Amino acid sequence: MSGLKSSWELSLEKSEKLVPELKNKKKVTDKQKQIISDIRQEYKAKIADKDIMLQDKLKKLHDQIPPNEISIVTEQLQVEFSEQKKSLVDEMEQEIESARN
Repeated sequence: MSGLKSSWELSLEKSEKLVPELKNKKKVTDKQKQIISDIRQEYKAKIADKDIMLQDKLKKLHDQIPPNEISIVTEQLQVEFSEQKKSLVDEMEQEIESARN
């Protein structure tokens, strides 16, 4: 019966066949883990800052823009925030990848 494989072993073999680069990935050291954690915290703070600025702008819209245009400007600001957030996430992923290598 020792020739039988568990479902976990079969799943592992299947994943190695489907995504061979996972098998070749290096182990991340404790120092790299700390660097990656710092990078994530930094970018989390940057994104939170952008979100706070967006919320502040949205609160001030009622004083600056006619009521019939508020929804349009709100949508534009949210799209702008989404683009900035995506850009920051992409930068973060690049930094994390370089920290791993």
